[in-house]
Amino acid sequence: MPRSRPLLAGLFDYAGLFPPASLTLGETLTRYACHRASHDEWMLGRLVVPAADLDAVGTLSAQHLPTGNGAPPWRVSVLSADTGADVSRVDAFNQRHADPAHGAAVVDAIETRVSSADDIRALRAWATRGFDVYCEVPLGSELDPVLDAVAQAGLHAKLRTGGATPASTPGCDDVAAFLCGCVARGVVAKATAGLHHAVTGQHPAGPAPDAAHTTMLGYLNLVLAAGIAEGAGRSAVQSAEVSATVARLLSVTNIPSWIGHAQVDWRGPHGPIIEGPLEQFAVSGRALIRSIGTCSFEEPVEDARRIGLIA
Repeated sequence: MPRSRPLLAGLFDYAGLFPPASLTLGETLTRYACHRASHDEWMLGRLVVPAADLDAVGTLSAQHLPTGNGAPPWRVSVLSADTGADVSRVDAFNQRHADPAHGAAVVDAIETRVSSADDIRALRAWATRGFDVYCEVPLGSELDPVLDAVAQAGLHAKLRTGGATPASTPGCDDVAAFLCGCVARGVVAKATAGLHHAVTGQHPAGPAPDAAHTTMLGYLNLVLAAGIAEGAGRSAVQSAEVSATVARLLSVTNIPSWIGHAQVDWRGPHGPIIEGPLEQFAVSGRALIRSIGTCSFEEPVEDARRIGLIA
């Protein structure tokens, strides 16, 4: 069994409100509380909710939130669509829940979609107040100028890796360009959607029995590919060789081999891609990919067990 804590600790931000789970807010909060109380809680990250739901989060989570001096707060990431209105919502929530008598919780991250440098400049108000700000960026030809603006503003990037249709999953070359582009600019990132499985493969695009199967990226592929990009360094990461290696690892569908507690050996159709200490690749990968948003916590954890990452 490999030492997987550096890879998986706090990796999975819980977004049960969103498809395909589409839980109610009450169900989402109850499940998040249960996950925090479980044996697997060390893999759980932030709770993800829309800013417009913050008042209801405070009310519906009252029975679940930790209380008492020194209680570890729930960490919350907010999806913001209107910076002006959402600042006041976040401030009110944080002020109320700074008092542990009301249940300890704190919004410390903001996520929003951007398409231009103007969108990004408007978000600097969040960053100057100490929030982690994740900007969901477009892939393809629009990626570089938007990543430039994210870096110049001192913000973080967000990668969408799936959706409701097979066409929603980006190609491995596009994901590799995102990872390498982030490293080249010193930008950290998170990813979201379609990452319920550890290893890239064919899976149903939704919960319906007749849902089309599509290739979905594996979160293990993503984090260790990020480790390759991060390990290459800012000066070399956008070379054709590094980008090709990152894309190859993203596309591999076979389960890696674990050698003892420390080594990983992951091979593609044409030979080895990574060989060596898992912790080395994991630490580098998590330096880039800080978390993964998922509407299910159980599925990625169960898949980690299936492939021997955890007991």
